[in-house]
Amino acid sequence: MREIISYDKILNMMTPEELIKNLSLKEKCRIFSGDGPWNTFSAGDKVPSFSMADGPHGLRKQGDAAYADMENSHIATCYPTASALASSWNTETIERLAKALATEAYNEDVQVLLGCGMNIKRSPLCGRNFEYFSEDPYLAGTLAAQYVKTIQENGVAACPKHFCANNQEKRRMTSNSIVDERTLNEIYLRAFEIVVKNSAPKSIMASYNRCNGSYVGHNKKFLTDILRTKWGYKGIVISDWGACINAADSMMAGMDLAMPDSNGYLNEQLEKAVADGKITEADVEKMAARVVALAQEMKNQTREKGKTDFDAHNQIAVDLAADCAVLLKNEGLLPLKQKEICVIGELAEYLKFQGGGSSHIQTRKTPNVIEALEAKGYKVEYSKGYLSGFVKRAKAESKNKPYQKKALELAKQCAEKNMPIVFCCGLTDSFEGEGFDREDLLLPPEQLKLLDDISKITKNIVVLSFAGAPIDFSFTDKVNAILHMHYAGQGVGEAAAILVSGERSPSGKLSESYPFKVEDTPCFGNYSITGKDDIYYKEGLMVGYRYYQTKNIPVRFEFGYGLSYTTFEYSNFSVEKSGDSAVAKFTLKNTGSVDAAEVAQIYVKNPESKTELQRAVQELRGYAKVFLKAGESKEVTIKLDDNAFKVFSTKKDDFVLCGGEYTVQLAASVKDIKAEKAIKIEGDSLEALCDPVVYTDDMTVEGKLDHFVMSSSLGDMSKKSFIIRAFLAIILIVLRLMNKGQSADSPIVKIQINTIRECPVESLISTSGGSVNHAMAKFFVWCANHKL
Repeated sequence: MREIISYDKILNMMTPEELIKNLSLKEKCRIFSGDGPWNTFSAGDKVPSFSMADGPHGLRKQGDAAYADMENSHIATCYPTASALASSWNTETIERLAKALATEAYNEDVQVLLGCGMNIKRSPLCGRNFEYFSEDPYLAGTLAAQYVKTIQENGVAACPKHFCANNQEKRRMTSNSIVDERTLNEIYLRAFEIVVKNSAPKSIMASYNRCNGSYVGHNKKFLTDILRTKWGYKGIVISDWGACINAADSMMAGMDLAMPDSNGYLNEQLEKAVADGKITEADVEKMAARVVALAQEMKNQTREKGKTDFDAHNQIAVDLAADCAVLLKNEGLLPLKQKEICVIGELAEYLKFQGGGSSHIQTRKTPNVIEALEAKGYKVEYSKGYLSGFVKRAKAESKNKPYQKKALELAKQCAEKNMPIVFCCGLTDSFEGEGFDREDLLLPPEQLKLLDDISKITKNIVVLSFAGAPIDFSFTDKVNAILHMHYAGQGVGEAAAILVSGERSPSGKLSESYPFKVEDTPCFGNYSITGKDDIYYKEGLMVGYRYYQTKNIPVRFEFGYGLSYTTFEYSNFSVEKSGDSAVAKFTLKNTGSVDAAEVAQIYVKNPESKTELQRAVQELRGYAKVFLKAGESKEVTIKLDDNAFKVFSTKKDDFVLCGGEYTVQLAASVKDIKAEKAIKIEGDSLEALCDPVVYTDDMTVEGKLDHFVMSSSLGDMSKKSFIIRAFLAIILIVLRLMNKGQSADSPIVKIQINTIRECPVESLISTSGGSVNHAMAKFFVWCANHKL
């Protein structure tokens, strides 16, 4: 009897190149653009296709919902955000998250998960920092490498993003990151390089922004010369949604898939480019074959799809959240032994456990802080204290006044009974989210005032703080303890109760510096809030702790800092050379009475630069998280980063050993050095390897235009055109009607408004769902140039 071979099996028996050869030119070009908001084009099932979904810290599958409808997605588990995960300093925690996340994606028939986010935190003001790991490229790169590796080992392709130098949200679609070559390679590209070389991601997302004048999405230097030729990348390059400017240029630069569906616009551009001889049909086939190859690989999975066990996944979320929390201060109040406590702050009731925007996950209801504490046997008296939802700033004081009064009355009663107060505070949706940046580090004023008033009654206060980026902890001296929970996913309420009760010791350490004030930050005065498109990265290599340590600028809480309920002892430190790098060994002992984990860190103190060439005084080169029972000790070995003693040589266009006397430091934080060992490295001098950097206007590879083009934004063109101003006014009215019931401060509303205003008009053809077509876009450009 003859075997009946299925059509899908026949497709899998053919190579991607063979499949592509059977398509018309029109179909080949069509593969470059998405099919709807989330899928690739199958050419009527002539080639396999794949489905994508957002997902750095949870699956946001929308089905056929419009991309902008961000709150319409399937129920999923929300795990800790990247900013929280990085503070675990734990690759095993990353592995657990990635495995659970891949399982949910696989069960929902998603082949490509759009994550992880791994841009460097140039400023704490970036509204999307909660989606990113760290200010340090080694920590970000190694954690992201584990994420990508585990996602892909479990049947789903990862898509690390946003490549590259995308470090702000304001004007993110047109901003121009002007970065010198050494800084670009040592800071902003390094994390991606670690991921590509160690975990071979199957896809990478190109960012919206320009870098040194050219849009990253059609920059051959980034997408081909560096990514594919230098690093050996084999996967596909996907645009961020709407980030493809000029299809032919983008494809030839190395882009393979422009998302979302452009309603025929981008594929027609490719067809015309072939007809005009600008590109060849063979060029199109090369692009299409890469997309089809990934679809073929991901659709050829043999594992059966199952039903997600959301109870089990919630427990994973709780465990991970507990591993991420950072104990910033403790004068002995934690863990809470007294069982009668007072909880103040609406964030205890309505948890803030994730940021706003495309990563927003729809979850099942899980216990809040109050419910979780009561489950641990605490008798809780609760007062709201303030409103955490959207309240117009002008009305905030009057709206919050009655709640503050009740909270202060409860605080006085608690003080009389010597009851501890757990005060919950943090950033709310109107302060932090995708599509906009913060203007300062402050908490909402109603929270700060209430905490200040309570601290005048008692210092018997434990602060639980929730935020995706550094905040102003100026109240530190007014309270007994601070446990920083970050945006730690849906399990954060239960995790907080576990840590507050002492069932488990906090073991997180900060993955970024917490400055005293925004004026202290390295790029202050030269960041997104200036409203300019050209952003000069004049601080160079001095990002985060590199800046604070080198310039001796004090911070409130330093990089790598975090307390525990126990104490640790470091001893027997040794360092041996290993190839171009080194291996550090030491003994770590838990000298307290509580089982706990410690994050041991290895920094390299660089030879002092006696010229104008930059070099940070210290750089993180290794780390390990070690769990120890009370009284237990372990021998720990840490291999240093391959680039531990290297710099990026602008003269050799590569990382090269830089000779000199180095000091390898064993540390509990960047400031808390436990032991040091000197090591001599043979190599060229810094001066022989690197050129001085002077930031000038000619650092941009594309000149400034004196007229508007298709890559100009409606916001910029509206300054010259009454017609565009009128169009924007109408669109804003429509958006408000579409989002009836949503505050104007909602991240969802802000993203939609900012996208319309700041997005290149060409990108609107793809992202507007057909509301703006090619003819309209050209008309807008004409109106702006003729000042109509």
